Amino acid sequence: MKSLILALVLTGVHLCAQEIRTLASGDDYLAFPTLIELGDQVLVSYKRGRSHAADVGATQELLRLDKATGKVLSTGTLATVDGEIMQMGEWVRFANGDVGNYIDAQEAQGSLRTGLAAVRSNNGGKSFGPVQRVGVIDGVEYGYAFDSITRGTTTWMLVMTFANLPGGKLVFKTKSQPGSVDVIRSDDNGLTWRFVRSITSELGGAPINESAFMPHGDGFIVTARGYDNRQWLLHTDAAFKVLQKVDLNAAHDFLTSHIGRPRLFARDGGSYLLGRNWIEKGVMQLALFKFDPETLAITKHVVLDNADKLRVADGYYAQPYWTQSGGRTRLHVITYKRGTENNASIVKLECDWEAVE
Repeated sequence: MKSLILALVLTGVHLCAQEIRTLASGDDYLAFPTLIELGDQVLVSYKRGRSHAADVGATQELLRLDKATGKVLSTGTLATVDGEIMQMGEWVRFANGDVGNYIDAQEAQGSLRTGLAAVRSNNGGKSFGPVQRVGVIDGVEYGYAFDSITRGTTTWMLVMTFANLPGGKLVFKTKSQPGSVDVIRSDDNGLTWRFVRSITSELGGAPINESAFMPHGDGFIVTARGYDNRQWLLHTDAAFKVLQKVDLNAAHDFLTSHIGRPRLFARDGGSYLLGRNWIEKGVMQLALFKFDPETLAITKHVVLDNADKLRVADGYYAQPYWTQSGGRTRLHVITYKRGTENNASIVKLECDWEAVE
């Protein structure tokens, strides 16, 4: 299925011409895709369940795309555990070439975590082993992985604690019992991990949830969405101590709430924040924000989907990749979307990168 949205520029908000293709749909609720590029393929993991949350028996699925054509090569189940919910699988690429998918495993009733789970491939993503628990790391068992970076032989991962798991302390009172967002690191390709720093503590205990990071100079840029609906953008040193921080909502009138499932990346000399943007009550858009990594100020706002402000009941956890075609660079964004129907689908947006950046 394809649709075309014309390019416009309105009051400083840029809208890109795009194609939208449905990659996976049906009677189930397909959501929370994440991707990893492996040679000429893109691997997409996503949840297959019955609703956004609390759907016992939900599985983590795997979809393989031909990177050049966008053709779906195969689909199948990546992880399933009887009586549990498998969702929010986060890809990790280790220095030795192994690939892992770290899964937000939840109890049958939903919300409460059972401990971070993972599946792993040691053959370049051709096949994956059984579901295994990551276990306790320096006295803490984590429940939700947000992002990872591998440089040299070191892999860092952003992960979240929960009060119902060992070592977790409640940060915000809600049924999922969320704790702090921490950075952990591995120097042996994910065989063992150790604690590095709490981003929550660096923010003075601010209640944060979905987060992302990227390298910048000798340190990192980190973004985090708050339970208080603030969106943070941070510059840290190599040890993840905060050097500079900005509350994006306070700094920019066009951000009225947090950015859902934010992603950070650098491309062609620019720095970008991608995610779900609530522009007004009940209206969400998929947005791309260009920002200055030195000042942390947003310099450009691009609407990638729902410029017409239609009802989107759920969606917009998204990740990008790029291809070359006809001498131009094409931006591809894998996300999920539920309109007025009951079920959500996995979709791919495509547009001209030079028109967006």
